[in-house]
Amino acid sequence: MNTTTTGLPAPEAARPRTFLVGTMFASAAAFMAFAGVLLVYVRERAEARSAGADWFPDGVIQLGPPGFVLATLILSVVTVQWAVQAINADDRPNAYVAMGLTGLFGAAVFNQLWFIIGDTGFALAGSTAEFLFFVVNGAFVVFMVGAVVFVALTFLRALIGSYGPRRAEAIAGAAFFWHTVVAMWAVTWYVIYVTK
Repeated sequence: MNTTTTGLPAPEAARPRTFLVGTMFASAAAFMAFAGVLLVYVRERAEARSAGADWFPDGVIQLGPPGFVLATLILSVVTVQWAVQAINADDRPNAYVAMGLTGLFGAAVFNQLWFIIGDTGFALAGSTAEFLFFVVNGAFVVFMVGAVVFVALTFLRALIGSYGPRRAEAIAGAAFFWHTVVAMWAVTWYVIYVTK
């Protein structure tokens, strides 16, 4: 058995993925907080229905615009994953385009939510159903703002060269949080807009 060494330097130690793991824990906490808000909505709606009261007037909550929000977010899942793939392949132009498109999809979601909330004609001081409608949608907007800011900050850091194939965990973390926010809307779409 040959025990001689080659004299080559040791390989660079693998960088721990603490940022990505931390983002996963933060995403789980955000999803649980949002689920708590949504469960309060579901409980109040169940109590109102068991008492024989109408939750929303007929025809006020439309299914089309929230469905467009969901479709937009599904497209954004593709672009944010494109950004992760591109930065891992050291394809910076495509990574920049993908992160920019993801941000534009986020802006489109804000625009669509503004229309949905304005179209209902609900008042914050209205019924319990109207108030909780604002609370759930407002909580989603807060998390969506966080996701857009997260992607924007990683975009800026990628522009100055902080991220590349060997340091892409922040972009993967931004993508993971984005996916979490998309899952929040998918649940909201079903609970509020489909089941009404």
